[in-house]
Amino acid sequence: MQDLANDEQADGKFSRRLGLVGATNIGLGAMLGGGIYVISGTAAGIIGPALVIAYLVTGILAMFTAINYAEIASSIPKQGGGYTFAHDTLGGLPAFLTGWFLMIGNIVACGLYALAVAHTLAVFIPDGTQYVAMIALAIIAITFVTNTISVKSVSGVLGILNIAQAIILFSFVAIGLLLIEPSNLIPFFAENAGLPAFMATVSFIYISFVGFELVTSVSEEIKDPARNVPRAIFLTVAIGTGVYIAASLVIVGVVPFTQVAETFTPIADVFEVMIPGGLIVGLAGMAASNYAALNATFLAGARIVYSMGRDRFLPKSFDSVSKKLKTPIPALILVFILVSLFALSADVVLVAQLAVFGYLIAQAIVNFSVIILRRKGLSVPGTFKTPLFPIFPILGAGICLLLLPSLDSFVLQLGGTLTLIGFFVFLIYGWRHNRAHVEILNNNIGAITDQS
Repeated sequence: MQDLANDEQADGKFSRRLGLVGATNIGLGAMLGGGIYVISGTAAGIIGPALVIAYLVTGILAMFTAINYAEIASSIPKQGGGYTFAHDTLGGLPAFLTGWFLMIGNIVACGLYALAVAHTLAVFIPDGTQYVAMIALAIIAITFVTNTISVKSVSGVLGILNIAQAIILFSFVAIGLLLIEPSNLIPFFAENAGLPAFMATVSFIYISFVGFELVTSVSEEIKDPARNVPRAIFLTVAIGTGVYIAASLVIVGVVPFTQVAETFTPIADVFEVMIPGGLIVGLAGMAASNYAALNATFLAGARIVYSMGRDRFLPKSFDSVSKKLKTPIPALILVFILVSLFALSADVVLVAQLAVFGYLIAQAIVNFSVIILRRKGLSVPGTFKTPLFPIFPILGAGICLLLLPSLDSFVLQLGGTLTLIGFFVFLIYGWRHNRAHVEILNNNIGAITDQS
């Protein structure tokens, strides 16, 4: 039965070149990027030393959705991740909106990661702040080339970068735990920081936990996806959460949280306090981490564009994969253009929250899709199953929706505008072109189910 999940639901355009390590590198490459290196200082300014608990709680909440992703990815191991899951179970508008928001989230996040790397490198260039946009564009261009060559080259780059940032983060945590001043942890919560502030912090840092989503976006390029995708998902969330808890404890324990509340280089700044030359080491880790996140998110964003083109929610031209390179070049070009435009001007806090807005809505729909998967009999026997069904899917969807109101009001307004634009695109183009393919898709899935 697993062979059906592994092969018959894929369209054959991609090569399965990633094992468990490669798949986990994709997830961790995105997870250990902008989250801890860039926005943790701002998050500490909202909640204080309780940031440590916020990362723990966010990791637990994200795991509910990750578990549901593991089940649906095992039965529908196709490119596009959450978008494809929604399309093959719900179809129509819910599927389009899932892809729409995941695409926006990934593109916005790519802009954040590119700018983070550019700001890091600018430190080493005289008057470097004047060239941040140019540096960011150059970095995005390199990322485009790497992604065009092959998914294996991306995984290889991520593997090297993950090792580099792991060494730096391990050193940061190992040294920092010895230098924590208990007085810096008192009071544990920042002044006037109650439950609303805590929820706002959890929502703000949720972008740090979306790496598991990116694993499922390249399912057709992972060997034995019915086994390796769930494992990579759980490893990504577990390892990432552990790293975040330890690193955030050092950040708020070595220096007063107010010292990092207004910086977007918190680890580098704290590293400078800890050891001579620590700033350079911290910046190097920040550059490696965010470039890894950029590569992983760029990869996933292109796969979602490809998948929406495949299903005709977007023009058919995006449903094209190079026979030689086995990469979706038209989709990569679109992502390259949009990320480049976005990277020219961005606000880190706004970008992070806007990306979260997209991810939360999309993941809420995917959680619900697991219920439909079971009811339609599309769940492949012998693959991973969500425990306590349907409690976990309901909790996963509820958690995502519960976090939305905690985002900044301007972000919610901007997100609402993007939602309306999405509806317009769906009505003008997506609905008309997609429905011609729905019957064919349902027939193919029905045939696979009958053979199972």
